[in-house]
Amino acid sequence: MSDIRTATPHRLAVPGMLAIGGLALAGLAHAFTIAESLKGADAPAEDAGREVAFASNFGVSTYVSGDTASGILGAARLLVLVLVIVWLYLARDNFDRRGDRSVEWKKGWTIGGWFVPFANLVIPNRVVAEIHRRSAPDGTWPSDRIVNAWWVALLISFIGYTETSKYASGEVIVYSPPFFAVVSGVAGIAAAVLLALIVRKVSTWQDNIPTS
Repeated sequence: MSDIRTATPHRLAVPGMLAIGGLALAGLAHAFTIAESLKGADAPAEDAGREVAFASNFGVSTYVSGDTASGILGAARLLVLVLVIVWLYLARDNFDRRGDRSVEWKKGWTIGGWFVPFANLVIPNRVVAEIHRRSAPDGTWPSDRIVNAWWVALLISFIGYTETSKYASGEVIVYSPPFFAVVSGVAGIAAAVLLALIVRKVSTWQDNIPTS
């Protein structure tokens, strides 16, 4: 007779709805950044003088197309990170509460996996994939394709290219060309939609498992 005592599993409906709401806001923020970029670069002030410096930057970054767009997207990303981590932790903890000790990724990785340099390019994907597989009803173990598609889209959404012009007056204009803005923005929207589908599926699956 097993002496393992399990607690009542977490209900994921509310945390899942909050995470999906945050993802919807992130998708809208990406759409806003695309729209801002399509307007073109801001014109320098009349008294800005000549351009004294120009630099371009290509790499992993939060999107920059102006103070407003950058701030909105940065805030949306932070909100999504917090809400998704909370949901992910609760979803992973449910396996322990049901007495399932065979899960490979421990609960700590649902949080720490996002913050370990370089490892965070892989670990969150693997954690979400395992939770997605093991949450499916009747042990069907669905394919990881939707999780992998989400992860690829998310990584692409963080790739950006910006051009920075500095003028004699000290004015600085940072601009992301439309092509890069559209690629990053569309990838960000796709990532938000795909993760919302994953959150909804896993929440429904886990909440429908009998607690006794």
